[in-house]
Amino acid sequence: MSFLIQKRMVVIGFVLVLIILAATFYWPGQKVHPVRGEPLFNDADNPWNLQGNDYSQVLSGWMKQGAQDAQGQDVLMPAAEYSNAAEGISTIKEAKEGKTDVVLLKRENDWVEYAFTIPEAGLYQLRAQTMPLPGSLEPVRFRLKVDGQFPFDEAKYLAISRNWKDGISPVKQDERGNDIRPPQLEDQQWTEQLVADANAEYYEPFRWYLSAGQHVLRLEASQGAFYLSHLAFAAPEKVASYKEIKASYAAESKGSIDANWYDTIEAEQMTLKSDSSVQMQASYDDLANPPSNGKIVLNVMGGDHWKQGGKWAEWSFEVPEDGRYELQMKVKQSYSKEMSSFRQIKIDGKVPFRELLAYPFAYSREWQLEALSDGKGKPFEFYLAKGKHTLSMIVTQAPLRPVTEAMKEAIAELQDINGTVRLVTGIRDAGVVDKNRDWNLEASIPGITNRFERLASLLEEQVSYLQTLYGNDANGASGIRNSIDQLRQLTEKPEILASRPEMLPSIQETLGMYMNQAASQPLALDQIFVSKPGVDLAHLLPGRWKIMQNTITTFARTFSPNYNYKGQRNPEAITVWVNRGRDYVTLMQQLADELFTPETGISVNVNLMPSQQQLFLSQSSGRQPDVALGLDAATSVDLAMRNALVDLRQFADYGNIAKRFHPGSLLPFHYNHGDYALPETQSFNVMFYRTDILRQLGIKPPETWDELYDSLQTIQQQGYDFFMPSGNGLPFFYQNGVSFYTADGLKSGLDTPESFQSFRQWTDLYTVYGIPKEANFYMHFRNGSIPIGISDFNTYLQLTMAAPEISDSWEMAPIPGMKKESGEVERWAGGSIQAGIIMKSSKRSEDAWQFLKWWTSTEVQARFGNDIELYNGLEFRWNTANQEAFKRLPWPAKQLSAILEQWKWFKEIPNVPGGYFTARELSFAWNRTVLGGVNYRESLEQSIREINRELLHKQQEFGLVDKDGTTHGGLDIPVVDRAWEGVEP
Repeated sequence: MSFLIQKRMVVIGFVLVLIILAATFYWPGQKVHPVRGEPLFNDADNPWNLQGNDYSQVLSGWMKQGAQDAQGQDVLMPAAEYSNAAEGISTIKEAKEGKTDVVLLKRENDWVEYAFTIPEAGLYQLRAQTMPLPGSLEPVRFRLKVDGQFPFDEAKYLAISRNWKDGISPVKQDERGNDIRPPQLEDQQWTEQLVADANAEYYEPFRWYLSAGQHVLRLEASQGAFYLSHLAFAAPEKVASYKEIKASYAAESKGSIDANWYDTIEAEQMTLKSDSSVQMQASYDDLANPPSNGKIVLNVMGGDHWKQGGKWAEWSFEVPEDGRYELQMKVKQSYSKEMSSFRQIKIDGKVPFRELLAYPFAYSREWQLEALSDGKGKPFEFYLAKGKHTLSMIVTQAPLRPVTEAMKEAIAELQDINGTVRLVTGIRDAGVVDKNRDWNLEASIPGITNRFERLASLLEEQVSYLQTLYGNDANGASGIRNSIDQLRQLTEKPEILASRPEMLPSIQETLGMYMNQAASQPLALDQIFVSKPGVDLAHLLPGRWKIMQNTITTFARTFSPNYNYKGQRNPEAITVWVNRGRDYVTLMQQLADELFTPETGISVNVNLMPSQQQLFLSQSSGRQPDVALGLDAATSVDLAMRNALVDLRQFADYGNIAKRFHPGSLLPFHYNHGDYALPETQSFNVMFYRTDILRQLGIKPPETWDELYDSLQTIQQQGYDFFMPSGNGLPFFYQNGVSFYTADGLKSGLDTPESFQSFRQWTDLYTVYGIPKEANFYMHFRNGSIPIGISDFNTYLQLTMAAPEISDSWEMAPIPGMKKESGEVERWAGGSIQAGIIMKSSKRSEDAWQFLKWWTSTEVQARFGNDIELYNGLEFRWNTANQEAFKRLPWPAKQLSAILEQWKWFKEIPNVPGGYFTARELSFAWNRTVLGGVNYRESLEQSIREINRELLHKQQEFGLVDKDGTTHGGLDIPVVDRAWEGVEP
């Protein structure tokens, strides 16, 4: 490096340090003051007078009719004393972790009923003593009916959390001194808890109104197996205010310990937690305790992995004497700007007073010392007996419940209005707007302006409530404000909808996105301090100079070669580059060290590869890996065409290894008589449908496209719609028997009658049947406006994680297909694939092949898939391409069955030189026909010409065709034309 370059780097570094220092001192971040104290609304409050079957609305109705909390003895229902039960249910007499006479519900839809007598009418809470069976990562889910009915909607999706803990303490370190995340263990035990909503959207457990006399309670299993010991309706546990609780404290006596006594709980040292993904995390700075010092130190907990309602963590601590204590926490909520994250705080399993039902932690860019305090900033005092105690914190969305209920109401109303407008005008999208026609929508739809006015007022009330709740201007609700402005426009002139039909769906999507944003409650926690009242712990918080020092140190570390450390560097090991995040790489290294190296004697360096482009750059530097993982099909074959990869057919056992995978998933990695990759993961396209809405419409999930066309008339007449991604035309081509290339791979195969028919089917969905060209399918599916559609793996994760309110109201099915003369329905479809390859430059290709075989094996893929989800939660569900391993992941039986049925018909497009033009030109053809109105045949013919032109250009570049057009052998395109039945037993 020249002196001039070094000098420039020093100057640039100095300027950056000055900028960082200025930001540290003069940009302290927004100061917010969220409301503290008792909740603004109670669970029974219905401030917007919404009419529905949500718990708050039902409870409000009960209380308006005079219902009050019951008094008196518990009404006990021992599990063994059921009055009726599903087939196969019986009492288990032998002891289960100390309990006898229990009932096991192990299958979906297993149920038991209990007849009981209520002595006096009133509101009761329900206790359940249960113990989940191990074997699943997700909570147990169940439903409850009283006298044959669900009292409120939330009774359809209740949950029992599991107990998890870290398997190793203290944590171990790798060869560079970085902490290794400990394994997660389920702590199977009996727990008794009051039945509450699964997403913690309410402050307190549910109350159930029961009249005096005989009743029947029915418990139905929904997901997961569990033992039941007993149920009991009991008088509600009332949570008093802090003022009331403090008045009951014993008089403070002179203690025997120092008045400045305090104890520290390291937040990452949790004793129990509800979910294996509630993890200790690394802060990557020196401001948390213990400091990172340039290493990966697991020194905090939570963060973005502790944001879903209902997730909790528990800590143990001890106090030296009876008396009053304060609680302070070192926290950082730098994730959701201008919003607060809420936690319900319990001591010894009980909420001490109402002010801790949902305690707010405001946004801050830096670590803050939060003393649990009232609305005036005065710390709360907790009276604790000498000895051990537990502290737990639960993510709660209760303060946001009035807002989300109003949003749901608004979305449903907008959906209804939009459906009516479509029926009246016949306009479904901007492509069919008649600009020469005038509309009077108020005359056609009486009261529409009043409905818009009501919605605008409802949303204005939400913004006002948010401003009070967060203690700021709620600038994060700018989308809501924009929606209010649009609704005001429609109040003045509803005819706007005739020229802007996308307006109402856009408002729905905005409100739905805000609901998702508000439901996210992330919070990082470093330390918890238990102290005698009045102890000043400000010195434990990093000050400005410490923050400045950390900023400079962190910046300086970026010049260290260890800063960009991506994995091990054992010179005796084969090197594996992985195009995934650090969590994946770390776990892969652990498994390789634990399983692969002891078995084979081959050491492995698993390194992080931030971009696939590094493989191309590495060719010129001569520093290539032996194996690369996580590559898409285009990159893999791109390297193969450049003679940079090992043809896996050179290995004698390749044929047997390839049988692990669907032949259709191997297609994209075949090139010129060679196979150059093994699939790792593959996505899938399936049909999602709302069971509740389709049942209401009297429609069954369509098996064929003809059945779908017949159903669309009913679906669209009722204001609903169907969704299919506009770029997903592959199923139509493959289901009509079309090949994308000729047998020699040198020309497009789309110039056939079947191909033109396929393209017409594809585009007719949008031009003739008018389904939406673009939509956030997840949001519309969740709110019900699009109750059926085709989507991929990511939609499954979103629905499972973020839409608990419809968990029992949707299913998956294979996509529609073409019925052949044999009666079989062919459902060919594709999906994205990631794969592993061996670089040709590797001097240890045999060892690399051993690793690739090991990595894609059933046992390892199943182990990795379960472990990565165990550590990080459902959002890390591993969609392995090894079907046998896929079956061993925690899939619900119905959903697994639908996926496996669709998997039989998986087939992706082969890769040939210039093949990238096929997808590109099909997209252009679709745009010309659907958006531009060009005849489908003319549009596809134009694209075929462009595809063939680019194919010829690339064939000449790679020596397959001479410049004079002479062909040298051509390519081979494997034929996959039969459904795959999986690996032979």
